[in-house]
Amino acid sequence: MSEVSKPLPLFRLPAIPLTKISRYMHLREILLITLASKKSAFIMKSLLPLNSFYLQMRFSLAAREIFFGTKGPWDPVTIKIQTEDDIFKLQVTQPSGDVSYQWAGLQLQEPVGLLLTHFATVFKPTISIHVEKIYSQEFLIGVINQVKQLNLVRKSIILHRVNLSPENYKFILEECKEATELLIHCKVAPDFEYRVGPDFRVDHFSVSDGRWMHLEDFTNCKTINIYENPNYINPEVLRTLIKKWVESDCRLKHLKVNGSSVGIDFSELLTGIEHTTTEQTGEPHSVEITRKRDGKKALVKCHRGDFELKVID
Repeated sequence: MSEVSKPLPLFRLPAIPLTKISRYMHLREILLITLASKKSAFIMKSLLPLNSFYLQMRFSLAAREIFFGTKGPWDPVTIKIQTEDDIFKLQVTQPSGDVSYQWAGLQLQEPVGLLLTHFATVFKPTISIHVEKIYSQEFLIGVINQVKQLNLVRKSIILHRVNLSPENYKFILEECKEATELLIHCKVAPDFEYRVGPDFRVDHFSVSDGRWMHLEDFTNCKTINIYENPNYINPEVLRTLIKKWVESDCRLKHLKVNGSSVGIDFSELLTGIEHTTTEQTGEPHSVEITRKRDGKKALVKCHRGDFELKVID
């Protein structure tokens, strides 16, 4: 009679072979092991590469999913969000279905909060959040607050038609001022006022309603897009922005204002600004400007109501 093989006591192995074994495991298996006990979570955490994981959370009518991935050799894991008997459930399961783990709660924020706490403890992922209008601003602010408390890096925040109060609009701007990407495609009150400081350094910033913006405040962003007929844009506002770019060492590489129905007087815009004409016949009007500090050049263009400043070298 052949002897029955015993289970491999995995966590009794030395760290080096255990680390090598973990690299051949699926990311889903690693995640499920970390959920087995505090001890297994602690051991797996010590084996994993630092600053390699990301968590992408999407809450929309079309999809409610959380993606967990890494820069390393592992394929990403999809965590489905389901509702059953008025209970919100987030579940990760082995393909065979033999092993699974579930976070659950009466409100969606409850299982999301439990998930975030576990991932922050073991994986320290960067966080990307995409929220659309069917979810409340209270849910959104609650998630961002927890991400802040867990000291996780906010990489991308995308908001589509979420009903934001002026206070919560300001909160988003303040808490996400160092995100890689911040898209706020939401309406804002006509009397909304806010000034960002020089520490607002979002790489890619996009707003649908930017009537509150002082463009010269945003020159430490790399790219800026403003949509939906921003009729508040006028030559004086744009001239102030151009002068700041010329005279400073700001990070701005590309600014685009889309579709002002009022139109922009290009000759008035260029008053007092040194420039080289590149295309001044018909539309679009286009000139080159040069930054004083380093000689870097940018193209300034106007086409009907559109305005664009783009660094070209």
